[in-house]
Amino acid sequence: MGIMANIVCKTAGIAGMSAVVYDAYSLAKANSKRVSENDEADRFIKIHADTRTLTTESSINGALQNKLANMRMNTPFFSVASSVKGFIGGFLNSLSDNFIPAACASVALAAKGVTAKIGAWGLAAYGLYVVAREGFGFTKKSPMD
Repeated sequence: MGIMANIVCKTAGIAGMSAVVYDAYSLAKANSKRVSENDEADRFIKIHADTRTLTTESSINGALQNKLANMRMNTPFFSVASSVKGFIGGFLNSLSDNFIPAACASVALAAKGVTAKIGAWGLAAYGLYVVAREGFGFTKKSPMD
């Protein structure tokens, strides 16, 4: 394989892998925020419900329960854990959705000779398919149907 073909294959592989990782990171960041907010809301509802009920009527127990509820609500551990869970889930979900371009880009980057060309051509064909599908509606079912 010539030097120019090798450069083109490696460039296509880098561009494809960059697009896949950028998309995965962007979606992971959005999913992280969404999961964290949902978990915080669910946790707030549970804590609030816990503070509205006492097993016995007592002002000391009520004050203790309110102090503990404030402490539970202001602990950042759960928010951070929910954010990490959402980020990892979004990143892996996006990578699984973009398996074909990631595989083609990996082949174009790691392989040599004809195999690298196949990976680069596969990446180009997938890119054209995505443009035709998302841009022009090719094989896409309309929500109006």
